Amino acid sequence: MGDTKMISFTNIMGQGRVNQLGGVFINGRPLPQHIRLKIIEMASNGIKPCYISRQLRVSHGAVSKILNRYAETGSISPGQIGGNPRSRLAIQAVEKHIAALKAERPNICASELRARLIEQEVCSRENAPTVSSINRHIRAKKLYSSATKRDKKSKLNHSIENILGISMGETLTFFKEKSIGPVDF
Repeated sequence: MGDTKMISFTNIMGQGRVNQLGGVFINGRPLPQHIRLKIIEMASNGIKPCYISRQLRVSHGAVSKILNRYAETGSISPGQIGGNPRSRLAIQAVEKHIAALKAERPNICASELRARLIEQEVCSRENAPTVSSINRHIRAKKLYSSATKRDKKSKLNHSIENILGISMGETLTFFKEKSIGPVDF
């Protein structure tokens, strides 16, 4: 009985939880800066996200989110929690600019749109919308190029006639009809 060990952990104002990897986190709050920095350091040394996750006891999703944010913005600082980081008017101005760029070049991709927004100083690198946000906006506003619309229509036609390349009523002959006797295997 004298060999039992006590395990304790700090519970910050009743909010701390333990994840499946044994790491402590507070739901809805960003990871501490030193852990975010360690994630970037390990990744830049060629360590895979799944190993970083296990080593630092941080969920794989959190590691991926931090690495993606760093790749897109160059920043490891967490995003704003709650509220609106920019006024609605500023957001609408960026959305209008995206629509104008899309009208000018219908086949432009989201990463190019983001780069153009930064290049034309509509946004800074820190507050420019992410590639996924731009793609979400394009889908929501249906700002697809006409080629994309045509491709979607042709891909959606899954009738057996289109798959086989025949018209209704036409018969297909796959082999000459012959009487085939029993086959020994």
